[in-house]
Formats: sequence, C-alpha cells, structure tokens
Amino acid sequence: MRLGGASLHRPENLAELNAAVEQLDVYGLSTIVAPYRLGEMPDDEALEYGQRAAELDILLGEAHYLMNLMVADDEVRAQRIEDLRTVLRKADLMGCYGVISFAGTTHASDSISAPHPDNFTAAYRARFRDVVLRVLDGLDLQVTKLALEANSNTFFYLPEDVAAFMEAVDHPHLGLHLDQMNMVDQFSYYDTTTLIDTTFELLGDRVVGAHFKDIRLDWSHNFLRLDEVLVGDGVLDFTTLLNHLGRMDRDLPCLCEHLDSEGDYAINFARLHRLADELGYDFVRRGAGAPTTKEPADV
Repeated sequence: MRLGGASLHRPENLAELNAAVEQLDVYGLSTIVAPYRLGEMPDDEALEYGQRAAELDILLGEAHYLMNLMVADDEVRAQRIEDLRTVLRKADLMGCYGVISFAGTTHASDSISAPHPDNFTAAYRARFRDVVLRVLDGLDLQVTKLALEANSNTFFYLPEDVAAFMEAVDHPHLGLHLDQMNMVDQFSYYDTTTLIDTTFELLGDRVVGAHFKDIRLDWSHNFLRLDEVLVGDGVLDFTTLLNHLGRMDRDLPCLCEHLDSEGDYAINFARLHRLADELGYDFVRRGAGAPTTKEPADV
C-alpha cells in the first residue's frame, strides 16, 4: 500500500511536484492526487509530469472528475461524458491509477451529493449503466480505471448493490474506489467488521484505490447524524480494513482526505503507519524499493 493525503498534496506542475518530495518523506508518503487541471493539460505535459513522478517514485494514485453525470439535460450530460473520457485518457498518459467519479443525481441542483428518490430506482440504475458504458466505449486504457466511489445519496452505496452494478456493466476498465466509510449506514455502524468483510468478499478484485476516513455517531442530535472523524476516533474497524488491503497490490493508493489542517493529516498518517506496522505491513515509502513485510495478522 502507498499512503497519501488527497488535498494535502496535489502538485499542479513540475515545480510543485519536485517541491512536494520533502514533505512526502517527512510523513512516509508516496502517492498523490493528479493535477486538478488534468483534463486541460496538453498530452506532452501529461506525459512529462507522469515521467517525473515515476522518477521520484511518487505514484499518481487518483484523479478526480466530480461533475454530475446524471444531469437531466441531454446535451450537458453528453458533454460531461466527453470531458470524463478526456480526463481518463490524460490520466492514462500520466500513469494514474484511477479517475474517481460518482453516480450523481437527478436532483435539480445538479450537485453530485444531492439526494433524490429517483437515485434509488431501477430506471436510474439502467441509465447510469448506459452512461458508464458510453464513458468507457472504445477507450484504450493501459493503466487507468474509471474508479466509481460509493455515496449514500444513490443506490451505489451498499456492497451488494455496488457489486450487482459492477457485474451488470462488466467492463475491464471499470473499478471501485473504496471509501469504506461512505458505505456505513445506521445498521452496519455497530458492526463495521462484517461490512468490510462483505465488501472485500464481493468487490475485493474491483478495488483500485482507497480513502481512509473514520465515522462516529453524534448522539447529541435528536436524529441520525454520522460525522467524519480522524482515523481511530470512530467505529470503523481499521484492523480488518488494513488486513484486507495489505494483501493486495503493493502499490495500491490509499489516501486520507477532507481534513482541515496539516496537523490533522499528520495524526492520521502516524496512526496508520503504527497500525500497519503492528499488523505486519508497511506503507511503501518514496524511494524505499521493495516493501518490508512480516507475517500478516489474521483478520
């Protein structure tokens, strides 16, 4: 596994990429997010950026396309499909593991996070399947996957539904970006171990990257409120999660995100390094070569 911070390290050009090395090494990191402007980069610049990252032993773990792919307007949706295809092609030139996107929404706000009852219907699933196939049609990708991430505002949420959709699409360039926290509901909250085991049983071979976040119920509210918190401050079973991820690709990108300060990222990184070491795994540090491994702990 390679560890990184999604919003902490996102160099937009070669100068920023070179400058990031020192801080990456301080925290034992070796994966970053591709430039925000990836879709607008000339091909030769994307190639050069990817080559320099490889020279520095920095894995380009993820790129982002966060526009709503289920917008009602046919022309707007068609343009976004083409834009995502461009980002996927540029990411592949750069050597990036995955381009993260979401199912989106039919809500009039056009926000990918907005809930709407249609987002859980069979008709929505069929339309989203068509969108995904249109995105991937004819793309010759060598490295990059379209990495869909689960979110609670659509059917693409719980592992059983995600697995059924993946099987329905059945495309080699489609993968899952595993944000296990996003898949927690009010029932699995009390047994995240089973949720994680089920996720890997059904989807383990689809995972192309992961986000590390924890979750905690704020019971001071009268109604259900689940908050993101630092790793170890919530209920997510990171022992089981790391045991599964640690048996996968040594270069699997795993990034923390949504934190307010470098200090919060530092806490997460330290806790994750310590837990991985206790379990017999190492996060691959930049320039470290082959990872040191011990016998992994049992899940």
